[in-house]
Amino acid sequence: MRKCFLLLLAFHALNAAALPPGARPPPETQDIEAEAVEQTGLLAEDIAWLHHPDYRWKHLQSEHFILHHDQKMFAAKVARMGEQFYDAISADLPRLQDRVSPARSHLFIFRDPRDWKQIVDGTPGLDQWTASFVRGNTMYLQELGTGNSQKMETLAHEMTHLVFNRFLPVRLPLWLNEGLAEYYGEFAYKDARGIGQSKKAAFRPLRKWVPMEELLNATAYPVDPLEVERFYTTGKYLTGFLLLRQPREKWDAFFARLLAGDPALPVLLETYGWNDIGALEKAFTQFVR
Repeated sequence: MRKCFLLLLAFHALNAAALPPGARPPPETQDIEAEAVEQTGLLAEDIAWLHHPDYRWKHLQSEHFILHHDQKMFAAKVARMGEQFYDAISADLPRLQDRVSPARSHLFIFRDPRDWKQIVDGTPGLDQWTASFVRGNTMYLQELGTGNSQKMETLAHEMTHLVFNRFLPVRLPLWLNEGLAEYYGEFAYKDARGIGQSKKAAFRPLRKWVPMEELLNATAYPVDPLEVERFYTTGKYLTGFLLLRQPREKWDAFFARLLAGDPALPVLLETYGWNDIGALEKAFTQFVR
């Protein structure tokens, strides 16, 4: 078992300029016709969007994904980076198997904000602030931002959810699910491009955060979009606190017990030796200031 059970991506993996010894080159992608698109694992809602008359999808297939798009240049980049993210994350889950393989996951890519609004309005239960999302083994990705970095950070965030859905036998608590996704979104693309960044320096002082009691017990997102952003940020900072300021073996033990189905909050406090949430909050406060 590798020393770092999860998230070595943030430290060692994904060098796009030069492959490490023994690493395989990026898999080939190919254009496919509509009739060749696999629909294994698609929900009825996904199939409806796939055949929706308002979209004239083109289709690109890679090893683990089928991408539905209207511009191949961006789709090909998403496929290439998506496969790199998949490889790096799955390599750090050595005792788990892809429960979906050999079926591919589907990625719907939207470049027009009007098309994205139609998706949001047509998806029951989806908040209006949603920028991209993963449902089961399907990703709905909006091309956001003007630079590659921002676009690929969004992909890295959503790819974390997608890979976890394929590999993990349990669903992580909301704060950790989004905290890990934000952590990948912060560092994955920069590491892939060889952009140096101190992980510890990236966590600058935080003026406001969600109280630990509220964060750790949350089962739904806040209603206010500003509070949603604060929830995501606090989750990322708590994840960074556990990964960067605490012994790595404690993270491995914590994550292994989550995968075994143990309740997250008691396991967190017990593994890290905090008597209660107040003790955790005190230690966390020192990290964010």
